[in-house]
Amino acid sequence: MSGVSKPDDKTSMNSITAPIRQAAKPRAQRRGLPTSRTWLAAGQWLVTLLLCAFLIVPVVMSIMAGLTVNYFKGVSSGLTLRWLGEVWTQYHDSVFLSLEVAAATLLITLLTGVPAGYVLARSKTRLSRIIEEFLVLPIALPGLASALALLVVYGGFTMFRMSVAFIVVGHVVFTLPFMVRAVAAVCASSDLRTLEEGAASLGASFFQRFVTIVLPNARPGIVAGALAVLTLSIGEFNLTWMLHTPDTKTLPVGLADTYASLRIEIGSAYTILFFIMTMPLLVAMQWLGVDATGQRSAGKRRSAASLFEAHTDVHAMKLDSVPITLTQCAKTFRGTRVLEPLDLHIGAGETLVLLGPSGCGKTTTLRMIAGLETPDAGGSIAFGDEDVTALPIEKRQVGMVFQSYALFPNLTVRGNIGYGLKIKRVPAETARQRVDELLAMMRLTAHADKPIDQLSGGQRQRVALARALAVQPRVLLLDEPLTALDARLRDTLRSEMNTLLRELGITTVYVTHDQAEAMELGDRIVVMSAGRIEQIGSPRDIYYRPANRTVAQFVGTINRLAGERRDGLLTTTGGAVPLPPGPAQTGTAHEYFFRPEDAYLADPANAQLRGNIENTAFLGERTRLTIGGAAPDALLIDVAGRVELARGTPVGISIAQDALIALS
Repeated sequence: MSGVSKPDDKTSMNSITAPIRQAAKPRAQRRGLPTSRTWLAAGQWLVTLLLCAFLIVPVVMSIMAGLTVNYFKGVSSGLTLRWLGEVWTQYHDSVFLSLEVAAATLLITLLTGVPAGYVLARSKTRLSRIIEEFLVLPIALPGLASALALLVVYGGFTMFRMSVAFIVVGHVVFTLPFMVRAVAAVCASSDLRTLEEGAASLGASFFQRFVTIVLPNARPGIVAGALAVLTLSIGEFNLTWMLHTPDTKTLPVGLADTYASLRIEIGSAYTILFFIMTMPLLVAMQWLGVDATGQRSAGKRRSAASLFEAHTDVHAMKLDSVPITLTQCAKTFRGTRVLEPLDLHIGAGETLVLLGPSGCGKTTTLRMIAGLETPDAGGSIAFGDEDVTALPIEKRQVGMVFQSYALFPNLTVRGNIGYGLKIKRVPAETARQRVDELLAMMRLTAHADKPIDQLSGGQRQRVALARALAVQPRVLLLDEPLTALDARLRDTLRSEMNTLLRELGITTVYVTHDQAEAMELGDRIVVMSAGRIEQIGSPRDIYYRPANRTVAQFVGTINRLAGERRDGLLTTTGGAVPLPPGPAQTGTAHEYFFRPEDAYLADPANAQLRGNIENTAFLGERTRLTIGGAAPDALLIDVAGRVELARGTPVGISIAQDALIALS
């Protein structure tokens, strides 16, 4: 209508929905009263404040007692440092002795407890569990009982009994379990085994791996254990009281003496001194626990439009490659054969894909090539003319990308890529230049100084690949590196990785259970099942000429036609299909197979087979029809995505004669 303004859409919608939103609010909120959630939050704050007061007020009062002239009169009597002075004058030897004992205890528990915690975390045997239980036994016993046991065993050694070392031994026995358990817990949760394997693949020895990977990543556990050891050692009374002598009186023993003599002010001053001594140590230990890479945050995901810069000269990084030969390589774990003896040759510069379901032996084969597993007796592995069967991974010059990437959390992106170069003692300038080249190639320059946990999945995958290539390996091994990525990113990186591998010309072994990855990346594909090789061939051979049903049914989708063979035709429930001429095996087969894309819809009156549509699945670029009645089993047929057919529609099917596959 002219002269009447049309209301804005947003305004109209707000006017409609406002009463609904208002009605949806809780009644208390509509009236402006506190809601149950508000009362709950207030109650939580009240409980928290009361708890803080319950803990802090006694501490404050104890401290004030050591700073007032008269404890019974309180602050009104005035403040003084007299009692602190007296404590320092009378007991400073005990203060320094407590520090010495705590420092010695911490040093010994670090040197023994950290390796012990690491070993217990790595070992999954029953013996390790028993040892761990024995280690925590001193915690379960009263301190007096542990001290008595030490006196019974070592009390006859007079010099040892009268020395500070005797108290240190007691403190180590008491505090060691706290260090071991803290380190073991962090090591068990950090998947250090995979991180160590990643470091070993870059040439790091056991000692180098332990110092550069294990210790930095176990640091939270080490710091937590150290805090426990320090506080327990400095404050331990029961055990120390039994073990001390007049010349080895520590701070807690002196504190107990002052309270026993009812010298409240002196005892409180002793408490203040205790805080002054311990708090800097605790703060320092907490500071050491902060990650060197700074605050961690979840990095934003960014699309991988391209893995490489357009101007990157990949040819400049062409790597030397060697052929690989596996001879009668089998593998048995704890009496169970997981890989049957296999013979396999991989050409220099070839990309070979090991394809198969979980548990088929493909990862075990890859790990044997890497040197992480050793074949059973009689098996051998050669890189070119060199027998590497007995060589560990750090000496094989391989680059490996793990399924979890095994990136080092304690290092930045640049640190991860350059780790292998540092291990190999490549000159600093050369190493920096190579890392910069790889950062540019993988489009990671802007992320060079970021911690690993600030990267997206695709970026981490590229860091892992760059790290493996940085050491210029003879062989590149990839263990399902794209599994953890979303579908779109996986497709993009798969295409880019294919380009990279072709350009580098490096001998590559790629493990996957994804058929699309195998088809796109592999020069040849090895299909495995139940620890055996079922077929080796090009992607086309594997797909169009499968060796048996196992291969045909695992690689792609396949249909089965069963019936009677007469006069060059296979007669089945829905009609007859002309059989291809060929070897004698077609004359004895009573069932044939074909791919969904090798059949097409035809006029039912003239089609080879006739049936009815049971189901349709729209897949975007194609529609997959499920057709019943044409054969003993329902058939899957792919047609153009725009084709729409209702369920129950009668259809005809014709199959290309040369698309029929006879399988044993």
